[in-house]
Amino acid sequence: MEVTAYCACQKCCGWERKWGCCLMPAVYAYGPSKGKRKKVGIASDGTKARKGTIAADAKLFRFGTEMYIPGYGWGVVHDRGGAIKGYHIDIFFSDHDDAMEWGRKRLDVVVIK
Repeated sequence: MEVTAYCACQKCCGWERKWGCCLMPAVYAYGPSKGKRKKVGIASDGTKARKGTIAADAKLFRFGTEMYIPGYGWGVVHDRGGAIKGYHIDIFFSDHDDAMEWGRKRLDVVVIK
């Protein structure tokens, strides 16, 4: 499975809001907040993103699906993402540098449904 990383900095997800000379279009949420402006650090199911929060494709993995990611540990699907399709998950880090260090990996992930 492809495993990428993100944090709450907004840069990781490519939706950093820029203020000043240019305004980026608003980013809207998935899940219970669908249609509302995205809140930083809040997952699609309304929980606070923290270590162990996983974003995954809704067509394959329901909220609450548990996964073991080698080199990261156990996590639970609480989030979605526009670029998260198929067998690709995004794992949350509280620190931007840690997320960047993780980068993109192909790993054998254990999925508990």
